[in-house]
Amino acid sequence: MRPPPGQLAMFDAPSPGNTPAHARLPSREDALPRAAELARRVSALLGMPVHLRLTDNRATLVSYRRLPEGLRLRLHHLFLDAPDPVVRALALYVSGDPAARDALETFSHAHQAQVRREREPGEPLRTRGRCFDLKAVHARLDAAWFDGRVQGVEVGWARRPGRRTRRTIHLGGYDARLREVRVHPALDRPHVPAFVVDFIVFHALLHADLAAADAAQDAHDGTGRCAAEHTPAFLEREAAFPLRESAWRWLLDNLSSLRRG
Repeated sequence: MRPPPGQLAMFDAPSPGNTPAHARLPSREDALPRAAELARRVSALLGMPVHLRLTDNRATLVSYRRLPEGLRLRLHHLFLDAPDPVVRALALYVSGDPAARDALETFSHAHQAQVRREREPGEPLRTRGRCFDLKAVHARLDAAWFDGRVQGVEVGWARRPGRRTRRTIHLGGYDARLREVRVHPALDRPHVPAFVVDFIVFHALLHADLAAADAAQDAHDGTGRCAAEHTPAFLEREAAFPLRESAWRWLLDNLSSLRRG
């Protein structure tokens, strides 16, 4: 489920222990002239004023709003020195061209080391929620589907976002560097069926199991994210999960309420 135009988002990011110094927002003195030049380049392509604000947001890399006085563009600092093709993709993206998203995602993934993580290494994930205990879900799925192979993977709730309606939502993800699965807290609610939470955790644990089995074949990329495509082996094993189709249907039918969080 991709985010709609208006926002480019990322769920996973590299761990702090592997994050270089330049992953943090550059100093104001360094960033201002580079940001001004980037705004000028985007403005020239769009033919309108661009008011650019740099961010260090790990979840939303690009967002924009059209105003009477021009375009308000919030942009992660990893785009500061973007080459011309990426700047053109930015201009196309804010113009509503969905094809430009692929170029921006490719560039952002290649520079993912510049995206920080909020959580410090070693800090345990929260497993017990209001409605679901992910530790128990993890143990049950590991025993039933993985023969104990993923018991060393941490599974917990992601940090609760701000109280606002989101245009995109990432329900779960596996971080191969930290060997952990994080599940969106929007699923920790009474009306969410247990089989939906089971499926999200199973899907992420399947990534973990295949990444461990196929490490020599680069089952995940160098930043720790799962591979973007699902291999035939992944899809075959996922298809065996009971109520998989029902889980997908429920998620699609309830996506709007999940976004409202």
